[in-house]
Amino acid sequence: MQWELVLATYIITIAYLLTKSERAAYREIKSSQCLRKTVYNLEYYECTADEYYAYKTLDGKMILFKGNMEDKHAYYHELGHLIYDTFWLDAVLGAALLIPLMLLPTPWAWIGALIVYIAAKWVKKNEERRADIFAYEMTKQKFTPTKLEKNKVILLLRWLFWSHSPDRVRIMNEYYKKKYL
Repeated sequence: MQWELVLATYIITIAYLLTKSERAAYREIKSSQCLRKTVYNLEYYECTADEYYAYKTLDGKMILFKGNMEDKHAYYHELGHLIYDTFWLDAVLGAALLIPLMLLPTPWAWIGALIVYIAAKWVKKNEERRADIFAYEMTKQKFTPTKLEKNKVILLLRWLFWSHSPDRVRIMNEYYKKKYL
């Protein structure tokens, strides 16, 4: 009975997180000016925003939010997400972090959450690298951070909880030579 409770809670949490992000995206779209664009046979909406990010709605609409400052690498990075990514992974990662908190006495929740989190994080890191490589191929520019983090604890926390690889990894030549997984 415990694993059924964990599975039902996962499904409900993922549905909630997907619905929440979908509503947030539509609110953002309504408050932005958007243009319909087609690049590489990919039809998407380009909307004005404070920073660069991409989103694919559940009904298949693709939106690239373009930041205030011109940054070709960031633009093509986000375009790479629209081409290659599965956007529901963010909800899976969020659910994997929330489930153990909701089901504290259930040991299966912790084991399941750890397995789901590791698997989803591995796929997410590969999606981020694929978007970085796409941006590099389009612009011939590597990611350039404003400031490299030197604190090893912060680097570890970023590796564990942030979707992108740490900046120190993203500037290395080997990072751009790896193939897609």
